[in-house]
Amino acid sequence: MDIYSFINSRDVAEHCREINKVWTPFEMAVIIGRSRRPMTEKHTAWRELIADYPDMPTPEGLHHESYPSLHEKLAEAIEYEALYEVRAFSIFKQPEQGAVYVYGINGEDYDESIFTTFESALTDLRNTFERQEVQGVKMKKAFLDDADNGKGKIIAYFDYDVNLHEIDAIAPENIRAKWFPNVNEEAGRMFSDDFYVIIPTPFKRGDILTYPFRPKIRSYKVTDEAIFVLESLNNDNPRTLERRMRYEGDGSDMWEWGYFVCDDGLLSEDHMYDYDSFEYYRGKLEGNQRLLQYVSWYLKGEIALTPLLLSQCRIMQQHQLGDGLCLSEWAFPEEHVIAEGQVDHEKRREGV
Repeated sequence: MDIYSFINSRDVAEHCREINKVWTPFEMAVIIGRSRRPMTEKHTAWRELIADYPDMPTPEGLHHESYPSLHEKLAEAIEYEALYEVRAFSIFKQPEQGAVYVYGINGEDYDESIFTTFESALTDLRNTFERQEVQGVKMKKAFLDDADNGKGKIIAYFDYDVNLHEIDAIAPENIRAKWFPNVNEEAGRMFSDDFYVIIPTPFKRGDILTYPFRPKIRSYKVTDEAIFVLESLNNDNPRTLERRMRYEGDGSDMWEWGYFVCDDGLLSEDHMYDYDSFEYYRGKLEGNQRLLQYVSWYLKGEIALTPLLLSQCRIMQQHQLGDGLCLSEWAFPEEHVIAEGQVDHEKRREGV
């Protein structure tokens, strides 16, 4: 099995290939479960683990006790998802009185348009966007006048061809019992976010990174494109790494600290989740995002603090006053001069 192909990041997958990283069958099962591949491909890979890889006990973790057979738990997970996901998607697509649909693409918020059927929402999606524009779709089915969610809602994540990646049915117990009468929900989703698996990355402090789209993307504070500068790697801390090796965390702990630029040009920092999805940013930094280059240089020791602060002042002023106004080098030297840590004082005196 090419387990590296199930890693969400191309750069992380390439790094793991280069170092010939090997995981246990259990860890491979979690990597498959975390991937953004369609549900059917995950099930095929899990079946291959059952058929071709040795059985083993599952480790004790934050949410689970140790079970004697990985193969047995994988079979339960496949059965659970096959029943739950297929049933939930069928309910999702079924027209109902008072039900409405909204959707967003590529991790964005839901669009303002509202539709009364799944088919009409899908038609609008395909009339609005070309296939190459859509990395993934998040669509919600909910009911009018149901602020307390008493009638339930379902959120589906799929691609342009409606290959289902994941689906969440959120409803009170009485509704869930009606929706899934023959589904053993205790089987759960053990192999998605319930365990933390160590996945080596090539990234270092000061690298400018981004997220490729995941069908189910977390809510970030980052606006527009999720570009950030890496501050630290948790797994570089020996104590943290030791805890991770004991499976004391879960998938929500796969985060690192990073810096990003707010809309107003101010620098901020936050947890950047799902580090197995990070990739090197290969685009051109524009607008407020230009500040990230200076942050990167500073963290790597290539410039001093003063050029970093000068660049933030310049970028904030451009944002607040507008690019149409003349910002003379008397106040703000050119960016390449800031980066070099030098200012042309002759020009400043002349007011050029």
